[in-house]
Amino acid sequence: MHKMKTRLLLIVTMVLVSACSGFRETGVSEDGATRQIVTEHTEEIEVPANPERIVLLRGVDAGNAALLDADVVGAGDMIEDTWLAEEKMDPEIILLEHGDIEGMKAVEPDLIITYAPDAYIEDYQAIAPTVQISYSTSIFSPFRERLYLTQLYNLGVILDKQEEAQSIGDGWLEEMTRIQRRAGDMASGKKAIVLTKEADGYIIRDEFSAFGTEAVYDVLDFGMDESLREALEEGPLPIELETLGAYDADYLFVNVKGIDDELRADIAEQAGVSESQVIMQNYDSYRLNDLSSVKHQAEEIISKVK
Repeated sequence: MHKMKTRLLLIVTMVLVSACSGFRETGVSEDGATRQIVTEHTEEIEVPANPERIVLLRGVDAGNAALLDADVVGAGDMIEDTWLAEEKMDPEIILLEHGDIEGMKAVEPDLIITYAPDAYIEDYQAIAPTVQISYSTSIFSPFRERLYLTQLYNLGVILDKQEEAQSIGDGWLEEMTRIQRRAGDMASGKKAIVLTKEADGYIIRDEFSAFGTEAVYDVLDFGMDESLREALEEGPLPIELETLGAYDADYLFVNVKGIDDELRADIAEQAGVSESQVIMQNYDSYRLNDLSSVKHQAEEIISKVK
């Protein structure tokens, strides 16, 4: 009986801890200069109430920060040469390599936002308050089933702009309906595979895992072969091109560093589809999954498929 009570207490404690996890504000200093927030890891951090020199090392945050009108002075160099950097970002923002401590010091940030975990966390914390964010769901997010909108909301909590973030997300859900209507029958009843060419081979990606998956599966509402969905339960699926035919697909969206017509033809042959059903995508631009990028990807896909 004692063991049973102990076990029940442990379960209740775990549930309570889980229920309290997620980004949220827990307090404000007396002078209003700093805010206390709790992260998804139940870590309490003090951040500036009105940060004016923000550095964003995650690719997902740069576009979202622009939507929230945040004062960004530095961003991770993964956005370099992407459509986002060229069309949406302030050209005066310094692009930083992950782990460039001297470069980080030079931009004099008052807030740093980075990955979780980050091997350089202690170095960054010595420069400015630093918040780590993982790409995960949160019970405090009104968009928790949509990870890319949860990332927008979490950033809003950190910057004291959660109401603006929720409003932008709500507006996007309405706009998604209009985009789907514009797409018409393009995706209705169709199945898709999102394939990414990496240095060591090819992988198939699941929903909400960047590289256009948000645009393909959430915004445009393409379906997925059920056996493939089961295979993806353990994470991204490494695959040889000659085995693509094992999964039913009407379209393949392929992320590559350079558009290659020979590769398009090979993938089409292996998958048993026409070349017009293989849509090549820019690897660097499609790896981004901020809201602006997801919208841009969906519109580009419509123009390529129709």
